[in-house]
Amino acid sequence: MLTHDFLSMYPAKQAEYALAISYMLAFIGWWRFVNGGKRAEAELRLEHAEPAKATAAAAAAEQPWFSIPANVWLHPGHTWARAAEDGTVAVGLDDFAHKLVGPVEKVALPKPGAPVGQGVPAVVLASSGKSVPMLSPVDGVVSEVNEELVSDPTLLSNPYVQGWLFKVRPARLRANERQLLGGERARVFLDEAAAALAAKVSPELGHVLQDGGSPVSGIAQELEPEKWDALARSFFLTEEA
Repeated sequence: MLTHDFLSMYPAKQAEYALAISYMLAFIGWWRFVNGGKRAEAELRLEHAEPAKATAAAAAAEQPWFSIPANVWLHPGHTWARAAEDGTVAVGLDDFAHKLVGPVEKVALPKPGAPVGQGVPAVVLASSGKSVPMLSPVDGVVSEVNEELVSDPTLLSNPYVQGWLFKVRPARLRANERQLLGGERARVFLDEAAAALAAKVSPELGHVLQDGGSPVSGIAQELEPEKWDALARSFFLTEEA
């Protein structure tokens, strides 16, 4: 090969190499663009997914097992007291008590004019041949009883409204209030009761509760079919009654 032939081929090879390198650089740029877009899309999906999961988890955590209105005071025996404008105090059982005992066949209430004492049994719930006493949250004299509840115990399914038990002319309400729980203290009390209940549940019921479900009505009978009344008494502080 002559020298001038070799030199004439060199620029052609340079052009080929330059074209190959250009294609390679273009391919690398395109590859980065495509995969960068996919990564960004995946990150965007993750950003949307994580807040959604967090929101769902927060909602589940904030969803309490047992409800409580803002205007009632709770007694540690799971009864409530609510003052009325006429000076009387309505008394009922809380949502924990309702769901723990479940459907009640009979409710025994004190007679109008009868005295009741804070922390003293005043009501008896009967179901499946067994009975569970419940404590009065305040001292006083009974002024009225819920006769509709006596004839229709299913009203207890709405324990803070139609399921009220009796009304009292309080004897020393201010002193009684020191033994009652309101506001955040009442909420914490019910949360602690829920935790204590969770420690006793069967695996099947435990899964339901852990998944955010609420306790079934009559959970005491689900947990202790033969001794459900003893379980209820332990929560209602009436084991010795």
